[in-house]
Amino acid sequence: MNDTVITCTGLTRRFVMPRRGGAGSDVLALDDVSLQVPRGQLVALAGPSGSGKSTLLALIGALDWPTAGTITVNDFDVAAMSRRARRAFRRRWAISMMPQPADNLLLASTGRENVLLAAKQRRVRGNLQEKADEVLARMQLTSFAHQPCAVMSGGEQQRIALASCLLGAAAVILADEPTGALDRTGAATVIDALAAATAGGVTVVVATHDPNVVAAADTVIRLDHGRRVE
Repeated sequence: MNDTVITCTGLTRRFVMPRRGGAGSDVLALDDVSLQVPRGQLVALAGPSGSGKSTLLALIGALDWPTAGTITVNDFDVAAMSRRARRAFRRRWAISMMPQPADNLLLASTGRENVLLAAKQRRVRGNLQEKADEVLARMQLTSFAHQPCAVMSGGEQQRIALASCLLGAAAVILADEPTGALDRTGAATVIDALAAATAGGVTVVVATHDPNVVAAADTVIRLDHGRRVE
């Protein structure tokens, strides 16, 4: 298989924002963006708020459709897939999307239960209980394993969400501001965990404002007003 995991060519995304009492306004969120991401790299999407980072993540993660352009992930044409095919694709190729904030968690469930659920959804094999405990320990979350996520702080929930991705993803992790709600120690733990994942062959793409994440990245892609800039 090609060592290039993600390829975007001429990617454009327009939105029509509703306007009260009149025609909606046209917003160009991404404008002719092209990129390639090799397997096993940590890639940082950097740029100011509104530059298109989150939109690009959603398109790569098969959560949205582009207005124009192509997206291939693991040689599959993501942009041409139906909604059902996208769901099956994310399960099969284990693309985990970590949104901001960590709103993909089941708040009434414990941290360990959330991690196990992600593993089952991704059809991870082996001793899931043992693997869940290992990834929680790696994220320094052992003491939170049996607490409901509802009683955790935003930063603790963020780390649980990442732990779910680390166990549930075998190919690609997409993370939107994974260190945004964390203190310096928590952020360092997340950065180390993402770097360790890439060493194991996982491809990680992160939208971030954090200079420490940018410094740790193998590749930095800068966006401004929806365009890729040097």
